[in-house]
Amino acid sequence: MSEARTSPESALTAIPSPGSHPAPVGAEVEIWWSRVDVGNLSGSLRSELTSHLDPDRVAKIGRYRRPEDRDRGLAAHSLLRRVLSAVTGTPPPAVELGSFCISCDEQGHGKPYLRTGGTSRPVEINLSHSGEIVIVALAAPGVQVGVDVEQGRTVDWEAMRSSIFADQEWAATERRTDREHRRLFTWARKESSVKASGHGLSLPLRDVVTVEETDGTWSASMPAGVGRVAGADLDLAPDVAAAVAVLREQGWPEPPVLHQVQIG
Repeated sequence: MSEARTSPESALTAIPSPGSHPAPVGAEVEIWWSRVDVGNLSGSLRSELTSHLDPDRVAKIGRYRRPEDRDRGLAAHSLLRRVLSAVTGTPPPAVELGSFCISCDEQGHGKPYLRTGGTSRPVEINLSHSGEIVIVALAAPGVQVGVDVEQGRTVDWEAMRSSIFADQEWAATERRTDREHRRLFTWARKESSVKASGHGLSLPLRDVVTVEETDGTWSASMPAGVGRVAGADLDLAPDVAAAVAVLREQGWPEPPVLHQVQIG
């Protein structure tokens, strides 16, 4: 498995003010991410993050039982809305989001999207969170993007092998000295692929077969009728495995641009 192919920034980035950040164009993909001390956020910070969300999302997050899950939800959705506010100029709590499941052709769950009231959207979106990491992906209109992050997981790989890995993928990780971490990257690749397509876990991950390309990029063959995916691994931190994918027949055109931000 080759090294991640990304364009990292050396310092923390401030989230741009509303309406001041251009949406990605062409094949550009942006990654916005943060490490959050989940479970230990101050009351004032939780209130600030809550102020960025709409009442329905606040209510949903409030039903999570564990403080860590509530903090992750607040941080991820605050980041998403603030970045979308930077692109659209809409205040974060007024940003309208929807979701659509391509598998059952229903609204209300599945892949998130920005509601605009029209037939076109200025930007495509996806988000993920795991452990202390929250991450948002932006892509140009019509570029179906998915992102996944895995951090802080202890996994019984033998139990998961048959449901996640194709035989050749498992064999490739067996040849690695860092096989545990590489299995997490393979998992993140597959999750980002099914999120890009909009099918999510209705597609068996074992049937999404990833292949190494160059410079930290990869491709994935999907079940019949879904198409192909091009992807890139994301070099966020040594304890993090993350990947971004787009529905695309050809290889990844350029490195995703990383923006690390501070939350708290």
